[in-house]
Amino acid sequence: MKIRTFDEALAAVRDRSGYDRGFISDPFAGDDAARLGLLRTQAMLDQLGNPERACRIVHVAGSKGKSSTCMLIDGILRASGFSCGRFLSPHLHSYLERFVVEGTAISEHAFTVLTAEVVAAVERVERNAHDLGRITTWELSTVMALRHFQQARCDVAIIEVGLGGTLDATNVVDPAVSVITSLDFEHTAILGTTMTEIAGNKAGIIKQGRPVVTAAQPDDASRVIRERADACNAPLLVAGRDWTVSGTDRDFTATGPWGAIDHLRSSLAGWHQAQNAALAIAAAHTLGVNDPSLRGIDHDAMRAGIATAHLPGRFERVRLDTGGTVIIDGAHARSATAALADTMRTHYPDADPVIVVGMLNDKDPALVLPPLLGIAAHWIAVTPESPRALPADEVGNALRAMGAACTVSTTVAEGLGTARELGYATILVTGSFTTAAEARVALGLDQAPGDGAGSVR
Repeated sequence: MKIRTFDEALAAVRDRSGYDRGFISDPFAGDDAARLGLLRTQAMLDQLGNPERACRIVHVAGSKGKSSTCMLIDGILRASGFSCGRFLSPHLHSYLERFVVEGTAISEHAFTVLTAEVVAAVERVERNAHDLGRITTWELSTVMALRHFQQARCDVAIIEVGLGGTLDATNVVDPAVSVITSLDFEHTAILGTTMTEIAGNKAGIIKQGRPVVTAAQPDDASRVIRERADACNAPLLVAGRDWTVSGTDRDFTATGPWGAIDHLRSSLAGWHQAQNAALAIAAAHTLGVNDPSLRGIDHDAMRAGIATAHLPGRFERVRLDTGGTVIIDGAHARSATAALADTMRTHYPDADPVIVVGMLNDKDPALVLPPLLGIAAHWIAVTPESPRALPADEVGNALRAMGAACTVSTTVAEGLGTARELGYATILVTGSFTTAAEARVALGLDQAPGDGAGSVR
């Protein structure tokens, strides 16, 4: 396949989607088929000279806070003077956001050249190993990220799992440290309907002899993670046992094997983000302790990295020229909306916001939205621009069934316009990252991929 332009490169990647036009292989294909994905991914890496071995890897799995924790680890390591790559999903505005080095997303030209190189490897694998099946978008993207980080000579690559852990394409890496964020019930049709099953899948990223740090977990999940770590002879650090967090999300202290670091302040709002920050500190500390070449991750670097980490679409606040405030948060699971409600009560205790909500069809409003009912003065249901969008009428009907006052609108932009016309001082936009991205566009926020995203034009 000849790839000469950015559009051709993007098409070459996205056209390999195997599940509902998303970016992962078909999760219902069964374990045997999914394991072929790991073999395909490794075969591509072998064709490219094994870029996954070029730098230290931080491998991050979990249900909640994965991207935030990755950003916080990235901030700490960069503040310590190390070069970092990060591979996160989903993106908000551009696929380029998934491939970031030193806070800068890959350029269209570099993406085009990289795609052409990796697609050539794809074609060799598919030509010589028919029994492995067709390489998917997610597998291809994982290999592209690792190759990009190798070419950029990164000291550390922070790799976020796409789905689950054990059979995710990213699980070809041999991590310097594995990180497991908070676990919750998610993707139950794929990962299992019990916490034991879900935790078993996530714990699949724990490797022989490699240290692992984990957030506080439900009892069943803690047991599974501990058993997996024991079986792999992997040193295990656990939140609440090996480190603690105290204070508020505006000024907190993380105390652990690194000592006590006080007066930590994160640009990511919410007590859950303070806990994510402590998890990131534990991961960075573990890296430094176990790798002499990564020494120098001190308290000052930890404070600076925590303070500067920025993640658009996560409790992102925008002041309007009329004096009101719009808060954009891509919460799309019940645990995330519960954390969002708590953060709203902390930072806007007297606000009665109107909530503009747009969801995708793999989520149930009756399960996801109840935590926000107690803070909403009114709701506006919208339909995001996605083939997987849940129609606004269905969201509105679900909200009314829960006793909420709801107006049904069309697009996210129109919903924001209606909210402003109603005169509410505080507008909360939530329900999916697709909705969050559209709100950012409607408000004229900077969409340039990389760490600059989030400024107002």
